Amino acid sequence: MTLTASISPAKSLATCSLCGLTTLHPLTNDRGDVFCCPSCKEVSALLEESPAMPTVLTNEANAENITLALGGMWCSSCAWLVSEQLKRTRGVASAEVSFIQQQANISFDKSITNYQLLKKRVRSLGYQATLPNEKPRDEEESFYMRLLIGGVMVLHDMIVGTGIYAREIFGWVTPESQPLVDFFQVMMLITSIPVLLLLGLPILRAGFASLLRGQPNIHTLITIGTFSAFGLSVRNLIVGHGGLYFDTATMLIFLVSIGRWLEMQAHKSSNKAVMKLLEQIPNTATIVTADEDKPITVADLKPGMRVRIRPGERFPVDGLIALGEGDVDESLLTGEPKPVSHREGDAVKAGTINLDGSFEVIATAVGESTTAGQIGRLLHEALWARSPLERMVDQLSAWMTPAALALATIAFLIWNYVSGFEQGLLVALSVLLIACPCALGLATPLTLWLSLERAAESGAILRSTAALERLAKVDKVFFDKTGTLSQLPMKVQGVAEERGKKKEFLQMVASVENESEHPLAKAIVEFAKENQVELIKPTSFKALPALGVIGKLPISTRSVQSPREASNYQSPITIGSARLMSAEGMEMPQDISEQAEAWKEAGWVVVYAGWEGKVRGLIGLGETIRKEAKDVVTQLQSRGLELGVLTGDEFSAGERWQKTLGIPVQAALTPDEKMKRLAENAAMVGDGINDGPALAAASVGLAMNHGTDVARTAADIVLMRDDLNVIPWLIDLSRESMKRVRQNLGWAVIYNLIGVALAMAGLLQPVFSAFAMIASSIFVTSNAMKMNKFPLLNEEKN
Repeated sequence: MTLTASISPAKSLATCSLCGLTTLHPLTNDRGDVFCCPSCKEVSALLEESPAMPTVLTNEANAENITLALGGMWCSSCAWLVSEQLKRTRGVASAEVSFIQQQANISFDKSITNYQLLKKRVRSLGYQATLPNEKPRDEEESFYMRLLIGGVMVLHDMIVGTGIYAREIFGWVTPESQPLVDFFQVMMLITSIPVLLLLGLPILRAGFASLLRGQPNIHTLITIGTFSAFGLSVRNLIVGHGGLYFDTATMLIFLVSIGRWLEMQAHKSSNKAVMKLLEQIPNTATIVTADEDKPITVADLKPGMRVRIRPGERFPVDGLIALGEGDVDESLLTGEPKPVSHREGDAVKAGTINLDGSFEVIATAVGESTTAGQIGRLLHEALWARSPLERMVDQLSAWMTPAALALATIAFLIWNYVSGFEQGLLVALSVLLIACPCALGLATPLTLWLSLERAAESGAILRSTAALERLAKVDKVFFDKTGTLSQLPMKVQGVAEERGKKKEFLQMVASVENESEHPLAKAIVEFAKENQVELIKPTSFKALPALGVIGKLPISTRSVQSPREASNYQSPITIGSARLMSAEGMEMPQDISEQAEAWKEAGWVVVYAGWEGKVRGLIGLGETIRKEAKDVVTQLQSRGLELGVLTGDEFSAGERWQKTLGIPVQAALTPDEKMKRLAENAAMVGDGINDGPALAAASVGLAMNHGTDVARTAADIVLMRDDLNVIPWLIDLSRESMKRVRQNLGWAVIYNLIGVALAMAGLLQPVFSAFAMIASSIFVTSNAMKMNKFPLLNEEKN
């Protein structure tokens, strides 16, 4: 019996209209909106007090976008608060806030609001905000200095407090020592004030601001807890009786600040991949002019300029080598440490290193248009494309803060009735600290971002953390054949033409194929150039995915016998598979058909070409299997994955590849048929352009990047290195990443359940709750940071 069958209609699952979580016991408001808990119902009512005012950017001239650098955010609840308030700001069309990146990406109407008002809006919430043209405050250095000073004061309070506690425990209390105790208690008050000002004041400001808006967060919990302990201690010191908790208050602030410091270091590490990539593109370049070499900034470079790169320098642009020969280190982009030799006509990428040659390069892309720039943008966009798991955790973290306040209030009321005000306050303080959702907010995003960094260092660019999450669930992997399992480039092995005019036939076919991106087309064009065949620009061109191409050439370039034939010679040239020839109604001569079958038996790929209702000739291309293909197939099968090949090639070619690889091959497939073969939780590996529909339809699409625009591919993952071994490595990375996410989430949930129960039972002192909170954050952070030790692809090979 399924779960849904066992649930009565009265208890069917409902989805909360605020956080999106499901519940069997929904609550509703007067309008009938559904909520999963009283906290969500209350938060929804608070949000309605400052309702969203969506701004539609009807005038594109007024549309502006800005990225604010943020400071003072302690957890994902803070990011949620800033995001929600920005969305409710007049003139703002959209706002996305990243806790990991500590940034807010805002689109707004400049006729309604401006940069300064948006900055002021964020600062009114108790957080720092810096405009792009402003020098950001070094929060890390400032925080470290305050932490050092606060640590000295906390150490003093703890030593003094320990002495006073020991005096009471061991019975050393005497009237003669009381004045000395009074003196040290006053000193504890004096030394605790700098701690509260240096470390506690920023928390107080943010906590008070969020409390005034009815949206409590972790700052609110810490503010209520620590300042309540401090206020109670001052009161007891003045009246002369009752416990003093100066050491507890300062230690709580200090421990929370230590946790914040650890988070800052973890965030810094998670951003390393993007920063490393962007820092490797030079700021200056040397252009070659008619008079002399001239140094200019990279920002002033334009496509078409000739740039000189000397030995040891990094390439500042993407381009084609006009002059020079030498080895280039491309490990920044591909993760492959082996140098690559380049010569005239080869393409080079910005950020790679010229090891020993002297090059002159014609720039084809500069700045953000370079491959490195595109990769940096993709990595940056991956941050904003949050996975479903991250969104669920964010919603849960935002829900836990008001829940913690409710539990602390209940604990205070119970213990105030049982043991008095002071004991009730201490128990409530323990509950507030133990229930802080710090570990929960760190558990998922930090692990996923560190995994993106490891993937980038091994030459795999993930468009989102959601791709990592889906890849871990994959149980089937399908491959395209040409350019994926086969080694590029393919080579032309034979040309057959009905009248024996092979050169004229090759000119017509190669001229049309020169407009195509397909690997077979490129091989035909390369063969024509090697045989000094002049190519002509087609007057029309159309690509038919998985079938071939159709184009027209100027009549003067056709192989015609007479002016009369030329005047009637208007039909297009059709090039592609036998299915395309049949679909176009082309007559297949017997000798052409026999030649095609012979080439297929030899394992060649056959390309047909015809016009005026008849197939006129063939081109046979041979391909070789990648040297690592069989080993990769074995690796994937050992991981319990089902494998298959989806190709548009003929059945005979498919049978040959099936025997070679030992996995099922489905041949003669159209793009629609390929998509229908993709099951749930299936990954598709292709070349990024010709397999676009299948890559987009798969649970996860992986594109082999053969020098194409990485931003154009429909894939979720772009493989920058030409090596299939990265695929089993990526699957291992995704599985390890999600294992650590599950461990972190499991720990965070168990910790909160057990900790809250112990705190409400009065079995945890506030200082131990603070220790437990920081220990939980340390566990989650250190477990996530282990992804930094996950071996890179080259390390794994070695």
